[in-house]
Amino acid sequence: MPSRIFSATTVAVVLSTAALLSPASAQQKKPMFYAFHSSPVVGGCPGLDWHITLEPDNSLQGFVAWDRGQHMARLDGKLNKDRSFTMDAQEVGGKERKAVVKGTAGGQYVNVQISGSGTACDDVNLAIPRLDAGLAGGGG
Repeated sequence: MPSRIFSATTVAVVLSTAALLSPASAQQKKPMFYAFHSSPVVGGCPGLDWHITLEPDNSLQGFVAWDRGQHMARLDGKLNKDRSFTMDAQEVGGKERKAVVKGTAGGQYVNVQISGSGTACDDVNLAIPRLDAGLAGGGG
């Protein structure tokens, strides 16, 4: 009898663990932060500083800066169920250019591609890594 109780308990623990790790129940409960400084690309695209936050409601917000932070565009979009996204990019000040950033989010990276900016950065593909710290508040 004790071995049956042990077996039943073991099965319950294994099934509970499997349920917790399944994609259906793996709900994102806190924002995820992706950041990266890309080097200048051959052809004239300057180094870009990316800061993107994926919120628990699948909204994406952030910015991309260039020319050592002299210019910036705000990013706003939504992550789709297939992990693809489209973000609108609106330059702040300056020429107030608009562009679209499309990509996919999965695991430790967000993959992005700019289009419609009319610059050498159009069609450049970049992988932006997720940072595991930095959104807990109390920054500095």
